[in-house]
Amino acid sequence: MAVLLLAWNIAQLWRDTNSHAANAHGVKAFAQKNYADAVKDFGAAHAIAPSSRRAFNLGTAQVAAGNREQGSSTLAKAMRDGQLRADALFNRGNSALSSNAYDYAIRDYSDVLRLRPSDAGAKRNLEIALARKSQVQRQSSGARQPQPGAPSPQPQPQQAHAAPDEKQRQNANIESLLRSVQQQEEEDLTRMHRARGEKLHVGW
Repeated sequence: MAVLLLAWNIAQLWRDTNSHAANAHGVKAFAQKNYADAVKDFGAAHAIAPSSRRAFNLGTAQVAAGNREQGSSTLAKAMRDGQLRADALFNRGNSALSSNAYDYAIRDYSDVLRLRPSDAGAKRNLEIALARKSQVQRQSSGARQPQPGAPSPQPQPQQAHAAPDEKQRQNANIESLLRSVQQQEEEDLTRMHRARGEKLHVGW
């Protein structure tokens, strides 16, 4: 019995040591923007000793490496842990925003704000997602052609159409917002926000 218990303790120690080492390699690779290696290392750590925190790290690295669908799915597993839910939603929202899936991004950022009403990053990214969705809707509605046989549109009052100067101001505001967002995305992606334990929080 003592031999079996000792063997179990050694196996447990081996798993803990190796998963911790793989996770540490993943953190280092992620910090160096070597996302493919980070995915490999976090995947190894999670395979050896699965946990919500390791699923969070793996999903975040998958998103950063461009595997957004896979990363979003992995992050969903991390959401089972209440302490990780808001951060996992935030990173999944970032994945959706990068994929131009604005409705999903809006949903995830809104959920983050329900959990953490003062989250400045989620507020900023929600505004970005809403602005981009609005811009896409305006562009698509402007490109629609009337159906054959449909009545011709009636002239609208002047206030229905923004004056050229106002339109230019709106477009300039949106462009300025998008430029600042892209710059913020680059800055945010270069740093990791570490919380307790092994958790990564990466925002962009």
